[in-house]
Amino acid sequence: MQHIDEQYIVNNFESALEKGYVKAYYQPVIRTLTERICSVEALARWQDPVVGLLSPFLFISVLEKYRLIHKLDLAILDNICITYNEMKRQGLPLHPFSINLSRLDFDEIDMLDAISKTLKKYDVPSTAIHIEITESVMLDNTAYFRRIFDSFHDAGFAIFMDDFGSGYSSLNVLKDYSFDVLKIDMRFLSDIGIRSKKILASVMNMAKAIGMHTLAEGVETKEQMTFLRNIGCEMLQGFYYSKPMDGDLYIKYPSESKLGVEDPSENHYWNAVGQINFLSPDPLNDVTTEQIEHGDYGFIRENSTALALIEKTGPHVKLLYKNDAYEKGLQRIGFGSVDDMIKAINESEASNYSNVDSQVKLSIKTGEIIKEDHLVNGVYFSYYTKSIAEINGKIMLAASIQTYGGEADKITNDLFDKYSRMLIDTYDHISVLDTENNTVVTRLYSKMGFNEEYTEMPLDEAVKKFAENEIKESDRKRFLQYIEPSTLRDRIASSGKRLFQQPFHFKMQDGKYQMMDAKIMRVFMTYGDIYIFTVQDMSAQALQMADIMLRDHPGILKEQQ
Repeated sequence: MQHIDEQYIVNNFESALEKGYVKAYYQPVIRTLTERICSVEALARWQDPVVGLLSPFLFISVLEKYRLIHKLDLAILDNICITYNEMKRQGLPLHPFSINLSRLDFDEIDMLDAISKTLKKYDVPSTAIHIEITESVMLDNTAYFRRIFDSFHDAGFAIFMDDFGSGYSSLNVLKDYSFDVLKIDMRFLSDIGIRSKKILASVMNMAKAIGMHTLAEGVETKEQMTFLRNIGCEMLQGFYYSKPMDGDLYIKYPSESKLGVEDPSENHYWNAVGQINFLSPDPLNDVTTEQIEHGDYGFIRENSTALALIEKTGPHVKLLYKNDAYEKGLQRIGFGSVDDMIKAINESEASNYSNVDSQVKLSIKTGEIIKEDHLVNGVYFSYYTKSIAEINGKIMLAASIQTYGGEADKITNDLFDKYSRMLIDTYDHISVLDTENNTVVTRLYSKMGFNEEYTEMPLDEAVKKFAENEIKESDRKRFLQYIEPSTLRDRIASSGKRLFQQPFHFKMQDGKYQMMDAKIMRVFMTYGDIYIFTVQDMSAQALQMADIMLRDHPGILKEQQ
């Protein structure tokens, strides 16, 4: 611990400023979901030629005591502007810088006016500067400081509440003032026990409920980073990513590290994504003032609602976040992990997941929560999607999944099983085809008396034999073109749909032919090429329309093949 006479600090402070002994060091702030630099905090450091590096805790308190702190803070702002303009001159990606202000700054000078004049001098926009203020600034004279904050906001500055949790009046301050970002004191995690985690989760929940963004400082370990990411903390700062560094080093840092810098044009995009409350029982719905006024406090409950954030760029998707409940939901429908699902989507044709793709497109078009039911690998589930933000061709989707099964959903599951079996009875024939392995996997259900020998043949041979035995001669050529196994995958992929549907005359058990509806449907999101082939009776009206189409518009059917 240093023991420097405070008079030494007072006597040498002005000279240290002039000679550059006191200057800004920079510690980057990282966007949790992307692990890219989204801003940086400027911290005062005094490298004295006589006594060495002075602790900020030592000289800042002395400067406050002797009412010199405003000179330090404006000097740090000068440093920021010089660094910002040097980055701009070199064509480097730009991002906001944050500066800490003391309570006494506001007693000594018109701080907003002083800051504005400095920014004008260096031609730096106010949006490039974030103001960090500790709760002690606002412990009294609420109306006065509220007017000051409003003036800073009106001038385009974002205001951070620094060191949340370090004092005793934090909740009162949050009630009385409007902050853009809640900066959490990571002394909460000095002991990363269950109590600390519950407190931090509650703080995160509260911040999202009142519309504040969140930043945790003092992050030192991967365990802390992972926990904060899982509870939805938007931004991180600490030694886990980087120690503070001087301006020359910091300018080189983004290109020399693996992090990179966030595109400033995407700030609103990420702010919108950041409003998703990972801990909410209904994360796809925004909590509104109206809900709270009507006594709906559901947003404060602990829960395990399945949630994922998926970024879509064209047909390509990228997973940015998922919780355990979402992972378990996908595992129940047959995926080993969420990564397996993302890989399946990116590596397969759109037709293989056209139902979900259509749901996503509707989410994007409407901006509303879209819920659709699906059946995959025999598991019935509901899928929820909502478009959260969009920029530069990128769309962020929030998704949730609810599977049905086990004791909790026994009634729903039993009803689904009962009535889905009744639906199967509306089909006259169902077979499963595997074009990749050239086999008829099984005949699931049939009222039509087709010969069992088809399941014992290679698929291409079975198709030809089936057409010869079961299809009316006038339809036979069209049927073979329609069901051709070797081209089925490409034809379905190019159509953008999951199924082909056409009417054919099938041979009945009495030897007569009857026009029936045939469908070939690709099984949703499976590895390999699995298809379900069905035959179904047609209504009188559908038969009439099919007759007209076959007679007057045969080209339409040819196009569908």
